[in-house]
Amino acid sequence: MARPKDQSAKKDAEREARRALEERRRRRRRRLMIAGVSVALSAIVAFLALQPESAALAAVETFPDLGQIHIDANAPTPEYNSNPPTSGPHAATPASCGIYRQEVPDALAVHSLEHGAVIVQYDPATSASTRSEIESFARDAGSHIIVAPRESLDGEIAATAWTKKLTLDESLEGLDAFYFRYARNGPERGVACPVEVDEGEDG
Repeated sequence: MARPKDQSAKKDAEREARRALEERRRRRRRRLMIAGVSVALSAIVAFLALQPESAALAAVETFPDLGQIHIDANAPTPEYNSNPPTSGPHAATPASCGIYRQEVPDALAVHSLEHGAVIVQYDPATSASTRSEIESFARDAGSHIIVAPRESLDGEIAATAWTKKLTLDESLEGLDAFYFRYARNGPERGVACPVEVDEGEDG
């Protein structure tokens, strides 16, 4: 027969075990709740962070990929599926990245797109202040960007990357989002293209 003292000690031990078990359960529930809140907050932050870029890039057009074949330097200019072109047959040599004050031949420009360049072309009638703003953006970007005028342009300003095109107005809204999303992302990514040409007023 168990002694009263032994029974009391046993009950105390059982109570302590129950308390320890309940405390472990409370700590587990607290950890799960904190983890759940953290995941939810992370998802909300990520969602909100993506909204400005998503809105800015909503107007980006995507064109079928016309391939990457090289053509002879004396070959006629290919027929492209967008203006300016965003993919297709091109010259064996790309255009150097930088700022031009004359048009860049399409066959050279498309090869630059293949290397991940973003090309910003503007109607020659675009205001000098907007042109200067585009050129300043290119200098700040530092690589994988070409700026040039274009006579036969659909719209006032167009930014192109491989298979992508964004038509802009003088506000240039969306240019930075387009550049940071598509620069260095051509099918031959990894090829360096520093800004080597600067024919602008500050060049």
